[in-house]
Amino acid sequence: MMNAFKFNNTPILRPLSWSETSNVIESVNTSESGTDIINVVRYDKLTISCEFGCTDAWAKTFKSFSLLDSFTLTRYDVISEAEESRTVRMRNYSQSLIKDSEKITVSNGLYNITFDLEEI
Repeated sequence: MMNAFKFNNTPILRPLSWSETSNVIESVNTSESGTDIINVVRYDKLTISCEFGCTDAWAKTFKSFSLLDSFTLTRYDVISEAEESRTVRMRNYSQSLIKDSEKITVSNGLYNITFDLEEI
């Protein structure tokens, strides 16, 4: 298996949690006879919720990705058993300083970072 995840080809930390959801995007119309007409627009639209524990340097890196309109996520796909790239945007970014971690001399604190990635 590859280095688990990359954002714009930059390897990132292994997450504390990573939860993927695949959705089917469809529109439903009703015919004159009352029958539902379902039009599948897209299969497998990816949404990911993740959490990281990291230093201030990594918190800065994640924050910089949250400010981008979109970026490329590369991850291991279990179906193809290979790396797969998708264009995503980061939403619901949250950063919190872990209590008393600013006392660590090698860092300006440790952070819990959470966010969602939504495929475009």
